[in-house]
Amino acid sequence: MSKEKDMTENKEPVIITFNNVEYRASDLNEEQMALAAKLNVAGKKLARLQEYYDDYVITNEYKNLVIESFDRAIKAEEVEVVEEE
Repeated sequence: MSKEKDMTENKEPVIITFNNVEYRASDLNEEQMALAAKLNVAGKKLARLQEYYDDYVITNEYKNLVIESFDRAIKAEEVEVVEEE
C-alpha cells in the first residue's frame, strides 16, 4: 500500500524511463537532466524517422511493383505487335 500511496502522492512528471525505471527531475542531477533531455529528443526523432522510413519503404516497394507491371505490359504489347507482323 505504501507503494500505491507514493505513486498517488508523487505528481511530479516522469522525465525519462530508463531500463524500466521512471526518473523524475528530483531524481536527477543537472548533467543527468541534460542527458535525459537529449535522449528524449533523440528518441522522438528516431520514432519520426522510423515512421518516414516505413513510408519510404512501402512507397518504394509499391513503385517497384508498378514498374514491374508496366514492364510486363510493355513486353506484352511488344509480343502482340511481333505476332501480328
